[in-house]
Amino acid sequence: MTVGGEAGPPGICLSDGMPTELALSAYRPFPRRSQELLELFADELAMLRRRGHVTDRRAPVVRTRDGDYLVVLEWSSDHAVGDAHADSEVLALWERKAQLAEYLSPRELAGSDVPFARWTVVADV
Repeated sequence: MTVGGEAGPPGICLSDGMPTELALSAYRPFPRRSQELLELFADELAMLRRRGHVTDRRAPVVRTRDGDYLVVLEWSSDHAVGDAHADSEVLALWERKAQLAEYLSPRELAGSDVPFARWTVVADV
């Protein structure tokens, strides 16, 4: 595949399309809400895909040693974030998520204080 007329390195797939953005979202589940939160992640990504806000790329969900979660998703365009925040169905789902977990900055996750942070992948949604 080529980008800007140049071939990418062997074995590396470079996008010819519009640049996308990855988002890292971190959560601390409320007591006894971890499983429900994991299930909601699957519902959330399915809805975001169905409504065109994120790409079809699988979103890994990782768990830290403290039980917090990090979800990595890919927005479908430079306006997808704003579109999702204006989508009443998405907002209703996000309200449910706020009942299950505290939102965190990814830097608050246990183990994020080192280069090449590593966590256990618990799902690909």
